[in-house]
Amino acid sequence: MATVEHTLLAPAVPSDEHAASPSRETRAHPLGRPAAVAVLGFVAIVIVLLVVGELLTHALSGSVGRWDEHVNEYFARRRGTAGNDVTKVSTSAFNTVPVVVAAAVLVGFLALRRHFREALFLVVALLIEITAFLSVTFVVARPRPDVVRLNSTPATSSFPSGHTAAATVLFVGIAVIVACCTSNRLARVAFSVLAAIVVCAVGFARVYRGLHHPTDVFVGALFGLACLAVAARAIRAFGEPRPVTSERPPEGSRRSLEHALVE
Repeated sequence: MATVEHTLLAPAVPSDEHAASPSRETRAHPLGRPAAVAVLGFVAIVIVLLVVGELLTHALSGSVGRWDEHVNEYFARRRGTAGNDVTKVSTSAFNTVPVVVAAAVLVGFLALRRHFREALFLVVALLIEITAFLSVTFVVARPRPDVVRLNSTPATSSFPSGHTAAATVLFVGIAVIVACCTSNRLARVAFSVLAAIVVCAVGFARVYRGLHHPTDVFVGALFGLACLAVAARAIRAFGEPRPVTSERPPEGSRRSLEHALVE
């Protein structure tokens, strides 16, 4: 796979003006800025999820909540053997263990191919997703749909859909990595379409099987995209130079100061 430049994960290149002035610019600690971006992004994601979750659970439960329940009941009345079997596969494939195993294999493959930035991008995005999910789901505590469920449910609440978020991070993340590592248009389109199909299939399965409200799935997909965006910005920050104020004043300023003292 031929590597191509891509601004999404590549560090920003300093301008010629700054590059020509080493006294006004220095390189930050290699992990300082990426860590700050990841932490700030994580905090922002958690705050937004908490606000949206509380709104859906309380203030909007009579409007959006009624629509959610209408959709849940619609699918519960129309379940069949084929739909049950297909959705069982698409939802169980994104339980915690399969996601962790798939991510570990992919990260190992990228590392062997020396695509370290892309591997780190996926790791950071998944870490943000799981930690933000666990930080939110127990606080919001939105009840799961009031229909017969086709799966046993964990202790986590309905909001947001962790399966949808994990599918988004993993498969959209793969599509982003493919776009960064190859100029093959067919491969880029194929993986983008695959990511869209997988995310939609997982989200549909979670609603069909009575495990999540539609809004939980919708927010879960946006949540996954936000994790990818924060991870991409953190990886871009890795190696970026940080402008700082020079410890020595410019020559013109120093001469002016000396003249003022003489006068």
